[in-house]
Amino acid sequence: MKSSKMLKTTFLFLFISIAVYSQKIPSILKDTIYILELNKRAEELRYRKSDSIQIIALQALELSKEINYERGVLYSTYNLASYELYQGNSKKSLEINLGISNHPSLSKYPDLGIKIYNDIAQAHFIQSDHPKAFQNFLMANYLAEKTKNLNELVRINNNLGTMFLLLGDYNESMLYYDAARKVIDQETPVHIHGIILSNLGYLNMRKNNLDRAKDYLKQGLELAKKTNFSTIIAFNYLTTGEVFSLNKEYDKALEFYEKAEKEYQKSGDKKGISDLYFGFASVHYELGNYALSKEFALKSLDLYKSFKLRSGLEKCSRILYKLAKYESDFEDSLKYLESAEAYSDSISKEQNKTNLSMLKAKLAFEEERSRLEETNLATINTQKKYIGWSLVSLIMAIVVIFFIQKSSKKRKKLNTILADNERELHLTNQTKDKLFSIVGHDLRGPIISLKGLLDVSLNEENGESQFRRFGPKLQKDLEHIHFTLDNLLNWGQTQMKGSSMVPRNLLARNEVEDISKIFNENLKNKRIKLINSIPDNLCAKMDLNHFEIVFRNLISNAIKFSHEGGKIFIDGEISKDKVLIKVKDNGVGISEDNIKKIWDYKEHLSTFGTNDEKGTGLGLMLCKEMVEKNNGDIWVESEINKGTTFKVSLRPCT
Repeated sequence: MKSSKMLKTTFLFLFISIAVYSQKIPSILKDTIYILELNKRAEELRYRKSDSIQIIALQALELSKEINYERGVLYSTYNLASYELYQGNSKKSLEINLGISNHPSLSKYPDLGIKIYNDIAQAHFIQSDHPKAFQNFLMANYLAEKTKNLNELVRINNNLGTMFLLLGDYNESMLYYDAARKVIDQETPVHIHGIILSNLGYLNMRKNNLDRAKDYLKQGLELAKKTNFSTIIAFNYLTTGEVFSLNKEYDKALEFYEKAEKEYQKSGDKKGISDLYFGFASVHYELGNYALSKEFALKSLDLYKSFKLRSGLEKCSRILYKLAKYESDFEDSLKYLESAEAYSDSISKEQNKTNLSMLKAKLAFEEERSRLEETNLATINTQKKYIGWSLVSLIMAIVVIFFIQKSSKKRKKLNTILADNERELHLTNQTKDKLFSIVGHDLRGPIISLKGLLDVSLNEENGESQFRRFGPKLQKDLEHIHFTLDNLLNWGQTQMKGSSMVPRNLLARNEVEDISKIFNENLKNKRIKLINSIPDNLCAKMDLNHFEIVFRNLISNAIKFSHEGGKIFIDGEISKDKVLIKVKDNGVGISEDNIKKIWDYKEHLSTFGTNDEKGTGLGLMLCKEMVEKNNGDIWVESEINKGTTFKVSLRPCT
């Protein structure tokens, strides 16, 4: 309770400090905030009107240079590179971004580093340098993982999936799309979620799963329309048109191509426009409108030439070959056929080299990453050893003092005291190991996150917005800490000091009803229905505090391992002079190996819930101890993917 009050006081002081400080913000800080807003606006325009990025980015760059604002200079330069990329000037974009990627201060701004490496990868991909694209996407992904930037993790995994999709490696593509969808949460921007669904539509189109492609594209379009991002909406319309074209529904294909054209006119995305023109050329060819088909094919060819996309040049050359052949223009027909074959051979040869180079790039990157992780793990293990020895020394000192005090008063019982102390020391060491494992493994991370967020809030110019952004996640972490500490204190009391126990007659239905109210928010978030079917008159004899702790943990576990939209059933009965209460879910279930571990003190079984909820593995051990102290029994029955039932047997009321 005191800790909770102290925490609230700390946050209150922090918000008051921010409010007071905001009244005294110096003009240079106001300038930096304005520059950041300009750059964010410029970055957003890549999905709406990319030709306007340059105007805003140049303004932000000029202001940044005036006040020597390093982050602003890097951010503005990155946006200028993005402008070049979306205008089809991948070479210029690459030149700008490679320059700032070597800036000595970039490591201070990992969020910018992610964006820069992502755009470098895209430029390399457009230039068909796939291994370098892969390498830079992996670097961006590594920075996103290291800084736990979930939004960027979604975006980069989506880009990796798209790269392999366009290379025709559909299995590898699906792996990255699945990785992106796994980390999508409520804070993920709607447009990024929409892009992934649209890309999955494109993937299924390429695999000729046309009905499934339509479903994904429909879902993606619904999200894209909420954002008004022209580039994303246009891509969705374009892909939908391609699906109808493959299905030989050419009128519907033209309808969606025309919708895509209106959106591309807003955004100015040259790559998208070139794909759209080719789509028009293909449909008009199938409809016998050869003049229109040729007109669009030539437009598409010119655009593909401007950014040297060989796959686009090949398909344009092939359709122009067929059109020239139809017109009996054998000279042009031969020219286009030779071009198409040359591009095809070049792509094929490059593909063979690319496959090997990308494999080497991935292996080299994973080897470097493993080396870094091993170094970090060695450092952490060393720190744990130092802390462990310190705890052991402290416990031994306490035991020695306790022994001296007791021995001075009761010398005659020295042998008995020594034996008791030996047992006590053994139990204390076991307790220490468990406490250290739980505190070190499960509480350290959220506390470090809190410290980091407070540092950012106090020291970064956009600290307040960062605090508000990550506040909900921090709140979940603090709730986890509070729940864990509550279990920890109750368990520690039973282990080291013993606990008073006052068994009383309890109406189980009423008590469970009160306990379940604590989890109303959790149940609502996962859309889980909790059904309390315990008979009104079912009465069990147990210490009230112990009863609350046991069923609070069992209900918490049931929620954690239930899928969204699941159900939890709690019922009870009197059987053979015992009261039996069951907590049943239809969630993920527990394997036979793990069932053996959950009651074992030597094991520390801690798993994540269906929404990555954290756990310590302490709750169920605490349940077992408290049930047994009340002359009861607890056991579990489970089946993987079908659910779990915990059964608690207690004494009936007297």
